[in-house]
Amino acid sequence: MTGRAYCRCSTVQNYDYDEAAAKLKCKARFLRDNISRLPHQKLGDSVAFCDCELALIQAMFSVVPASVERPAESVSPGTDVPAVAALMTIKPSRARR
Repeated sequence: MTGRAYCRCSTVQNYDYDEAAAKLKCKARFLRDNISRLPHQKLGDSVAFCDCELALIQAMFSVVPASVERPAESVSPGTDVPAVAALMTIKPSRARR
């Protein structure tokens, strides 16, 4: 078994920095700057990404708000909703110059 147990690709489809960035809709510079933290293949001096690695990268940077992670608690009518109270504590930022 190789070190790529996560890979489920039926055919090999490797992408370079520019192609991977286009598929992820990010800048190739982001991939280059963070390559030590990202799943990838090292082929000599070249770096390649397969579709499975791109899916892992996408999952690494997915942001899920806490309100989506846990279901909303049922609130009876007329009670104070915690989300509304939290929104009321938000203050606008200072004016720009």
